[in-house]
Amino acid sequence: RAVDEIRARSGRGPLDWSGLGREDGEGGAAKDGDGPDESNADGALDAVAEAVRTEARELSDRAAELRRSAEFYDGMRELMEELGGVKILSSRATGEDDDDGFVLNLMLLGQHILEIRLAKKPPPSSGDEKDGDGRRRDLHVEGARLTTGTTFTMPSPPASDGDGEATAQLAETMHSVSLTNQSLAKIMAQRPSVSITVPPLDDLVAWSRTLDDSSRGIRFVLVETLGRIRSLDARVAELNLLRVRYAAQVYDIDAGADGRPNEFGGAEQEVVCAVNEGITVALRLGADCPLMPGSVYISEMYGGGGRGRTRG
Repeated sequence: RAVDEIRARSGRGPLDWSGLGREDGEGGAAKDGDGPDESNADGALDAVAEAVRTEARELSDRAAELRRSAEFYDGMRELMEELGGVKILSSRATGEDDDDGFVLNLMLLGQHILEIRLAKKPPPSSGDEKDGDGRRRDLHVEGARLTTGTTFTMPSPPASDGDGEATAQLAETMHSVSLTNQSLAKIMAQRPSVSITVPPLDDLVAWSRTLDDSSRGIRFVLVETLGRIRSLDARVAELNLLRVRYAAQVYDIDAGADGRPNEFGGAEQEVVCAVNEGITVALRLGADCPLMPGSVYISEMYGGGGRGRTRG
């Protein structure tokens, strides 16, 4: 009875003492001299001991889960200290138990909200579920998305000023070139860009699953998402400056055979720019333009006496 009272105070149920011949959990001789024989009593004690050992293992597993949770949140805290412009808004469980997974909401750069969903990994087909240092690797990044607007509006051509006549002449040059150069004409037949959107983060989620724990997966998704946002923000600013200096038109890359352009990675675009009345160039803007070296290259150039040439 004393054991069960202690267990009750800690929120655990009573043990099964029935095999010892007393329902109330007290020792002593059985009534009327009909107590269980010694072998039955030993078996009952073994059953009680096994129940206690099972509970001990469960408590040990739970303690390990709590230690992993502490390590995860310590890793997130360190990540927040390393990265600027990131703030944790909320964290909520997706099931009855935190072990089932949870959702993190992060504020990026003061205006973008990133939602990261973590869930249990599928059970392994064979072998131990624990890694080399004894920790269970049962959570991974299941999904990630920006819940706020992901569209950046492209800058409009600047209003005409004292250089309006020169700009008009450059625009006329671009039009004339498009009539004689098939490659440039094909580019300029695409849809002019009015906005640019951060693509879905599905590719980042897939890559994050190759990492060995959820905190590193979150770090990867977070860093890459920040990079995409900053790249597009910087690109809009650069294109605005380009349009101020030159006659330039920005085009969306045509959809592929599946009709889904820019589904993964950063958005790509093409720019046709009249440098002067004799030279027109087409620029291909890569996924990481303009922050990464080599993310912009000249795909077409027309000039030098009317001859066109291509550069890879």
